[in-house]
Amino acid sequence: MASIAAALHYFRLKVLIYSIRLIVRLLTPGVQAKPDAVLRVPSRESGRTIRVHIYSQSPVTSTNGPNEASQSQSRAPQPLLINCFGSGFALPQFGADDLFCHEISRRTGHVVLDIDYRLGPENPFPAAVHDVEDIVRYVLSRPDTYDVANISLSGFSSGGTLALVAPMLFPANTFRSVIAFYPSVSMVKDPSERKAPVEGPSSGRAPLFWTRLFREGYLGSMDPRDPRISPLYADTVNYPKDMLIITADYDASALEAEEFAMKARANVQGSGSVTLRRMSECGHNFDKSKQKAAARAEAYTAAVDFLNHSLIAH
Repeated sequence: MASIAAALHYFRLKVLIYSIRLIVRLLTPGVQAKPDAVLRVPSRESGRTIRVHIYSQSPVTSTNGPNEASQSQSRAPQPLLINCFGSGFALPQFGADDLFCHEISRRTGHVVLDIDYRLGPENPFPAAVHDVEDIVRYVLSRPDTYDVANISLSGFSSGGTLALVAPMLFPANTFRSVIAFYPSVSMVKDPSERKAPVEGPSSGRAPLFWTRLFREGYLGSMDPRDPRISPLYADTVNYPKDMLIITADYDASALEAEEFAMKARANVQGSGSVTLRRMSECGHNFDKSKQKAAARAEAYTAAVDFLNHSLIAH
């Protein structure tokens, strides 16, 4: 009986989340990313690969095979930014950060790897975390291609959550810095209990029913206090000294993300800084809105300046 109940529960989640995906696909413009190359990185699961978009100012060659990246560089290995898109851990929005990835590559000299991690309910926690971990291990094993002393992480929304989770999985000093745009740092509270810092439009935030479904599909029976799910409960001592957390006035994730930033700031010793920046009159996912082009430019420039300063300072 238990197995039948579990199967019915999964079927319900699958149908509802598929319906939401269809609605999003019909109501929003399709993602049309234009990376410089496409890479397939071997997963820990035999026969499976992880799709990655490469953004680089150096010549790169696309490869759809499961073997090593075909990236030819006429200069020394470049610093690297590993990016995770925003999905609610359910929506296939890979490629949505195309503009950001191009901006970082063009203005900082970083090679950017944008990761197509797995989503729930088909692949619940910890599938997405494992994909990010596999990409980092792949990069660390190729010091001739990537500057492994200068690896940074970034992410948007749930991708920002993954960017904050990754440092827990590796020794201290593995990463140069972390940038998280409006991340969700805790899944402990029901979404209805979270309030934005400023009352205003809830632009960019999914309806509560959707958010609950996404969480259910991702979490399953896992304890939401697991720091790999809710970084707010993590020991931040192992985090990079340089972190940039960008929140938004109208975003219900902001206050908890700011609490995380203050907690991380308290553990910074010596050089380095945890920078917290709240975007005025903006909501969740603001940088994907045509109406917020100025705010997007401001936030992306902050990320560019942060990465450039972090490289110079260290």
